[in-house]
Amino acid sequence: MVKDVTPKSMNDEQQSMQALKQYGSYIVMAIVLALGGYFGWQYWQNHGGRIDEAASTDFAKIQASEDNLANLSSATDDKAQAQLATAQATFNKDVDAFIAKHGNSVYTWQALMLKAKQQTDGNDNKGAIATLQQAMTLNIKDDGLKAIATLRYAQALLSNNQADEATKALQNPMPQAFEASKLELLGDIALSKNDKKTASDNYQKAWEMIEQRNKDNVIQQDRAFLRLKMENLGLTPKQPDLNSGIVATPAVSELPTDIASSATIASSVASTPSP
Repeated sequence: MVKDVTPKSMNDEQQSMQALKQYGSYIVMAIVLALGGYFGWQYWQNHGGRIDEAASTDFAKIQASEDNLANLSSATDDKAQAQLATAQATFNKDVDAFIAKHGNSVYTWQALMLKAKQQTDGNDNKGAIATLQQAMTLNIKDDGLKAIATLRYAQALLSNNQADEATKALQNPMPQAFEASKLELLGDIALSKNDKKTASDNYQKAWEMIEQRNKDNVIQQDRAFLRLKMENLGLTPKQPDLNSGIVATPAVSELPTDIASSATIASSVASTPSP
């Protein structure tokens, strides 16, 4: 299955690293959104369906503010840019006030994730690192949410050229469901150091875990971007047979297959849980 790792042209490698830096954080953020929904829903269920109505209402305002930012983000004229800057300042102020008010809650975790996303989109890597570090230290007693924050934190460190710190962050234990993503990110870190052997080993281990899942489940999953990175290193991962399955986006690829199809529903339920 695995060929000898032989370097391709420098142009190919540069393009691969550029794509990794450009899209890596968005892929991890996709995992955050879907898994955050699932584990947020689990958190709500495990706590007897108790809803913090005040936090729910306040978080809805933050979501509306974030939606407004998204609508303004594509604007190019000066007036729209000024509106975007104002909206960004308002969003940051609202998030900080929410976090101070609601403390250690799943809503606070979600607010921090949204804030980190906005900081990443604005190329504020240092700000995103600080925000994600705060998310990691929340006392929410949910290993899934902590793992998501850790993965996102390590990605932010890597984007800020802090590869060693990113590796150290990934030494924290996390649930088995996240192991493939952890290995893939360790591969990205190794590749950033031009350590192709270690990158290949980690990518291969991650892919083998995905293949094992496919053996155990009817619905086949494919991690297309991971395959691309492997192929650029001379590896030949076997593409799953998707005739009767799905192409799993990074958003659901880390979920157990039996709940993967409900990831979208769960993400919408998490912010405003209902029986």
